[in-house]
Order: sequence, then C-alpha cells, then structure tokens
Amino acid sequence: MASQWVDERDIRFLLHEVFNIGELLGKAPFEDHDTDMVNMIITEAAKLTENEIAPTYPDEVQGKPVEVKFENGKVTVPEAYHRLYQLYCEGGWMATSESYDVGGQGLPFVVTAACANMFLSGNQAFLMYPGLTHGAARLMEDHFHHEFRDLLLEKMYTGQWAGTMCLTEPGAGSDVGALKTTAKRNDDGTYLISGTKCFISSGDHDLTENIIHPVLARIVGDPPGTKGISIFMVPKILFNADGSLGEPNDMSTGNIEHKMGIHGNATCTLNFGENGKCIGYLMGEEREGMKIMFEMMNEERQGVGMMGVSLAGAAYQHALAYAKERLQGANIMQMGDPNAPQAEIIQHPDVRRMLLKMKSITEGIRALTYYVYYCMDRKKVAAGNDDELFKWQGMIEILTPLVKSFSTDMGDDVTKMAIQTYGGYGFCREYPVEQMARDNKINTIYEGTNGIQALDLLGRKLGAKKGMYFMNLLGETQKEIGKAKGNDNLKEEAAIVETALNKCAETAMTFSSLIKKNPFIPLIGAYDFLNCLSEALVGWFHIWMANIASDNLAGDLIDKEKAFYTGKVEGAKFFINRTTALVPAKLEILVKDEISAIRIPDDAFLV
Repeated sequence: MASQWVDERDIRFLLHEVFNIGELLGKAPFEDHDTDMVNMIITEAAKLTENEIAPTYPDEVQGKPVEVKFENGKVTVPEAYHRLYQLYCEGGWMATSESYDVGGQGLPFVVTAACANMFLSGNQAFLMYPGLTHGAARLMEDHFHHEFRDLLLEKMYTGQWAGTMCLTEPGAGSDVGALKTTAKRNDDGTYLISGTKCFISSGDHDLTENIIHPVLARIVGDPPGTKGISIFMVPKILFNADGSLGEPNDMSTGNIEHKMGIHGNATCTLNFGENGKCIGYLMGEEREGMKIMFEMMNEERQGVGMMGVSLAGAAYQHALAYAKERLQGANIMQMGDPNAPQAEIIQHPDVRRMLLKMKSITEGIRALTYYVYYCMDRKKVAAGNDDELFKWQGMIEILTPLVKSFSTDMGDDVTKMAIQTYGGYGFCREYPVEQMARDNKINTIYEGTNGIQALDLLGRKLGAKKGMYFMNLLGETQKEIGKAKGNDNLKEEAAIVETALNKCAETAMTFSSLIKKNPFIPLIGAYDFLNCLSEALVGWFHIWMANIASDNLAGDLIDKEKAFYTGKVEGAKFFINRTTALVPAKLEILVKDEISAIRIPDDAFLV
C-alpha cells in the first residue's frame, strides 16, 4: 500500500531527474557523496517518518489529548517525543548539511530539505524543536565570537542542548523595532537582559538539559528602532567552559499558549531578568542584531515554506488513499442503472478535480521550495566565481518570500480540499486532515506574516541590484519554456507560462514607477502580485517536470512508471491552464487605480 505520509517517488524525481544533483555530487564541497548514499539517506528518512514520527502525530490518542503541559512553572512535552527526539539526534539528522568541522555530514542542502519534507509531513509540532535548535546553532557558528562557541556547537548540533529564536514581544508583534527588552553592560563583558518575549516556539521544554536563546534587545542608551537592536546568547541554565551546568539563569516561563494547532509544540512567554540577574553574551557586534537575526529568519522562512509543502503533501496522500477506498454512489456512466454497484469516490468527476488540483499544487510548491535549497548548493559549488555567486544568491533572495508565503497559503488550500474529499468524516478527528488544516494555519503567520513577505518582495527584492536578481530569475526560465515550445503536447502550456512571466515583469516595472506617484496601488497589490508571480513560476516548474516526463514517456516503461510520468504531464496541464493562465488578467487589475481599501473610512467597517 502506498504511503499516506511520504511521496518518496516524487522526492526522488525532483532530486535526481529535475535538479540532477548527481552533477553536484563527487565534486567539492560534496566530493565524499554519491547518488547511492543520497538514496540510502532518503530511504532511511522515509522509514523514520513512517515508523516513528507519524505515529506521534495525532492530537488525541484513545480520547486523551497529546499536548504540551505547563504546571508549576515547568513545561513538559508529549511523552512520545522523548524517544523520538533521541532517535532523531542519534541518527545524525540535526546537522546533515553542516561541515565536518562541527560534526556535520556535509550533504547538499537540497537533500537535507528532502528529509525535512518527509519529517514535517509526519509531525510538524515535533520537528520544530530540532528545527529551531539547528537555526540557533547556525547563528552561534557564524556570529558568536566567544570561548563558548565550540562548546555550544557541539552541544547543539548533537541535540544535547536545544535552541530558540526570541524576537516577538507583547504589543510589538511584527514591529520588531518597538521592542522594550534591554541589555545593560557588566564589567566582565556580559550583559544583564531584562524584558519579556512572547509566542516563542519551543521556548521551554523537558527534551534537553539546557536551552540556548538568541535574544534581541537594546543596549541601554542605544538609539530607537531596528538600528539600535543587538542580539545576545542567553542560556536557560548557566554553564562553565567545560560544559558542566551551573545555576539556572534569571529567566522564567510565564505561560504557554493554548492554540488552534501544533499542540505538541510549546509556544511560550519568557520573562528575562525579573530579579535583575539574567546573564547574556553579545553575538556579533553591538547594534548588529537585526542583520544577524535575519540570517536565522531567512532559514526559518524557507523551513516554514517546507512546512506548508509537507502538510499539503500529507493531506493529499491521505485524501487520495481515502478516495480509492470509500464507496458511495454509482459511477456517472452507470447512473441510469439501478443495479449498478457503488463506486469508489475517486471515480466521481468533482472528486477527481479536487485530487488533481491537490496533486498539481503540492508537486508544484514542492519543486519551488526544493529549488531554493538547490540554489544554495549551486552557490556553494560556485565558491570563487563572483558572477555565479551573484546569480544564485539573487535567486535565493527573490524566492524566499515566495516559498514562505505561497507554499503556506497553498497548504491551507490543499488541507481544506482534503477535508472536502472526506466529506463529513474530514471534519471529525477520527481522520487527521482536520488537524493538518489547523496545524498549517500558523505557517501563514509566524516568521513574518504572508503580507509581510509580499512587502519584502515588493520593497526589497524586486529592485535589488537594480533589478538584476529578478531578471536573472526570469532568464533562468527560458530554457525549459523553449524546450516545451518544440513539443506539440506542451507548446500551448509553454506559451501560457511565458506570457504570465512576461506580464509579471511588466507589472513589476509599473509598480516601480507608481511607488512615488501613488504608492497605495502597489502596496495594496503586493500580496496578490506575490501570488501571481508564484503561480507563474510554479507553472514554469510544471513545464520543467513535464519536459522530463515527456522524454521518459517516449521510452519503454513499466506500467507504474508510465502512470507516474503521465501524471506529471497531466498535472502540469491542469495547473497551467487553470491557474497560471489567469495570471495576466489578475495583474491587469492590480495596476488599476482601485484603492477602495484606503478610501473607505474607518467607521465604514461595521462591527
């Protein structure tokens, strides 16, 4: 029976046939790896997901809630997470792409991303604990210039100690510059941290003996706004140079949030310095806090996009399995026959429409998200070639807000369609798709809401380096579009994608000219523009995948493989004709002087 959690065949297709990572393997810095090793790793990641991670997913087991608990100031995670965390760490999954120098395995980023895709499909709430630990460890590796650095890397990359990211404060939210947490210099070079952070994922728990918090704070006397912010390493438990633990730091957990989803992850309010004794250590230089934290933010935004991909994939797999088994009504071709047997609901046209829409969205956003990690690998291989470094860094910059926003929004759409496929059962906790919908909702909100991603794309990324990042991305699409134009079965879809991408470029230029004349038009349209650009680019990825599938279908294939590649072609046609084709018309609307959202008086929003 096919997996209901992992689409291993599609993952291998992307790694080996679309992004052809074999061209990267065996060469610096991936000279120690080959395709056999990658395949072994993918197999093991799939097994861990199916056998260990996915069974811990349900919010409720035998009528009892599976959730984080907060009692007497202490946070405990679901019992099953302890064994799972140990297996994850012992398997070396924490540092698969890190260098050998810090205990990593030096694998390509796209391989690590494929493993994360599977793990997150099985249990997002759990994976947030090691995921945030990895991000915090990367910050320590790059920016913590202190004698404790190597010790921290050892403890965190092995998972012995955990990590978080402490940005958000009550009343500040996405306006990080409004933070009130302060840092006061001590004579010994440390700082006294004082303030409160809220909505801190994995903020406190009993999985590890210590938790390392990168904390944004303003040194007393530094200027207001984001330019005056610094960042500090603040341990839950103070420790010595040999790694032995000392006294608890002056910080406490005020409470945990009771949330719509991700019930197994501790979302905490953390209080620093209630007694004036919370010790922090400066990371980087003073007033570099935002620049440093954005390194982790970008990693987490890419990771959150993968969360949307993973939940969409799992929801689709579950809905597909259900549709193949659930009997209801007769096949439409036998509706007039009172003796016709019941048919599996996958035979009904509207269910097929939903399944193909889920399939085409999921496979499209998976390709989009993997591509960002592939760009990171291409950048790594290009070390010393300034033109190539510029090109691939630009790809990463442009695509990160799309990955975070579009993939998570599509996660919402796919999980809702999965519920619809189940009918009334999908609304009940007996089946996991309702939990997937609840879990995904946070992905559109944290690490910068999707509206903020749109403003980042419009305000920073499109015009970066005089627009060269954006133009290089569009240029990268030409090869596969050109190839598809020579295929009678794909040439119409190729033309649709090309037209959509050209219209995106034209709209970007129009927005640029409007910024000074009437900024409300591009600002109101930013979110929709991000979605239009994403729909055009996902159309490109579908063309790319369909080109490969078409080549394979020209050869001799076993039935299962023929079905797989046929599905790629039909999925591409479905997405491009029903989604990408609408992009030019939607973009026409965005540049019109339609700013009713600004003109409407506040009082007109009736309560």
